[in-house]
Amino acid sequence: MEIASRMESSRGRLPLYFQIESVLRERIRSGQYPAGAAFPTEEALQKEFSVSRGTVRFALEALSREGLVVKSPGRGAFVQHSTGRPRTLRFGGSIEELIGHGTAEAQFRVTERILDAATAAEAAELKIPSGRQVMRITGLRMRGEEAVAHTTVTVPETLGVLLTLREGESYPPVAALLVEQMGQVIREARQVIDVPMADEAVSLALHLAPGYPLLRIRRTYFGAAGQPIEYAVSCYPAGRFQYETTISTEGAGGGRAR
Repeated sequence: MEIASRMESSRGRLPLYFQIESVLRERIRSGQYPAGAAFPTEEALQKEFSVSRGTVRFALEALSREGLVVKSPGRGAFVQHSTGRPRTLRFGGSIEELIGHGTAEAQFRVTERILDAATAAEAAELKIPSGRQVMRITGLRMRGEEAVAHTTVTVPETLGVLLTLREGESYPPVAALLVEQMGQVIREARQVIDVPMADEAVSLALHLAPGYPLLRIRRTYFGAAGQPIEYAVSCYPAGRFQYETTISTEGAGGGRAR
């Protein structure tokens, strides 16, 4: 009754499937549903939370994608071992570490590369007139064959046409390519982190339910003369990642994602 009451008070603020998913994930991590134990059936969860089967299935699909629940044909679903907390995206220190953030562990797989008119947000970040041509590169941040983030990188047309990126291929971060292949100097970067809901494009790319909460990192890189040379937007499933930044007086950090 207490859970149902909390969910009732949250109706209209968060999707029901996400509320159920959060409750079930916490039960797994707390040990209430121990590793190896049979997971409750869809019918049992539907009755407990007083929701439709479709809503329950949305929640269970998310837990399955995270590897917390595994289905066994003819036997039902079972709880998998959990690490107890989301993966941490760590960054500490320098521009060099930020540019190479996660390069050794993850690659950027290009899904689309087009010259297009800048959106209002892209124009504002790159300090160009709205509607001017930019190179927009969309892709997935991959760890092995797992897509961990959906990323859209926008660069001015003059730089973008010089980048030799092919759809379906994987590369280091575009910022690293600007430095290594084109001799650009990145003086500083500004980033903003927020938690929006997944739109249709991100939902399809990361196999999420529409409206799933995201950890979105919007980052603008500035060249030697202070001009913006790249605007990147990366979306991580919020239930799987948290972001940690180390700030010190010593300038040396350990930037990596895990």
